[in-house]
Amino acid sequence: MLSAKLLWNDVKYELRRYFSKPRTTLNGLVINSIISVVFFLVSYWLGAYSQKLVPIAAATILLWALADASLTNQLLFNRKDTQNALKKQGSLKRLLLVKNLAIAVLSIPLTIAFGLMLVLIVGKWSELLYGAIMTFALIWGWLGISNAMSVYLPFELLSLKQYLGNKHVWIRYGFVYCLPWIILPIYAVIMTLPILMLGWTKAEAAQDHRVIGILVILALSLIIWFGGLLIADKYSRKTNSKIKQHLKW
Repeated sequence: MLSAKLLWNDVKYELRRYFSKPRTTLNGLVINSIISVVFFLVSYWLGAYSQKLVPIAAATILLWALADASLTNQLLFNRKDTQNALKKQGSLKRLLLVKNLAIAVLSIPLTIAFGLMLVLIVGKWSELLYGAIMTFALIWGWLGISNAMSVYLPFELLSLKQYLGNKHVWIRYGFVYCLPWIILPIYAVIMTLPILMLGWTKAEAAQDHRVIGILVILALSLIIWFGGLLIADKYSRKTNSKIKQHLKW
C-alpha cells in the first residue's frame, strides 16, 4: 500500500519542481489562465452564456487552461523521474498519481479565482461553490485521459527546424498536438449531459438538481480518472510500450 506520508512528500517535491526554473509548466498554466479569463469575460459580455450555464462555462474554460499546459503529456518535462519510476517500480502509476495530486493542489488558487470572478459577475456566492466543485469534477476526468495519453502518445518539445526538417515528425506531432482539442470538446459535452438531463439550465430548475448533477459528474470523472490510471499502469509495464521506446528503454 502507498504510504500517505511518503505520497504527500512526493507531491510536495512535485510542487517545488513546478516552481523551480525553468518553470515551463507553471508559466504555461499562468499564461493560459490569463487567456482563458479574458476569453470567458468577452464571451459572457457578448451574451454567449445564460446565467444558469455560467458555472459550467467557467469550469470548462478553466479546464482548457489546465489542458493546454502540457497536461496531455504529464511526463513531458520529467524524463529522469519517468526513467527512475520505470526502473524501480516497473510502472508509472505512482508517478502519475503524484502528478495528478500536485495538479489538483496547484488548481486550488485558480479555481478560487474563477469562483470569485463568477461571484462578481452573477452576484451570488453560491456560484463560487458550484464553479469550484464543477471544476474539480471535470479536472479529475481529464487527468485520467491525460494519464493514458502520456504513456500511449509520449512526445517532447522540438525546435522549428526539427519540425520542418522531417515530414514524419511534423505529421506525427501535428496529430499529437491536435488530438487533445478533439477529445476535450467531446469530453466536455459528455460530462455536461447529466446537467442537461436534470434540467439545470431551465429557469425553474431546483437547487437539488444542481447537487445531483454535480455528484453524477464527479462520479463519472473519478471513474474516467481511475480507468486512465489503470490503463497507463498496465501499458507502461509492457516491454515494447511507446513510453519505453520514447525513453530508449
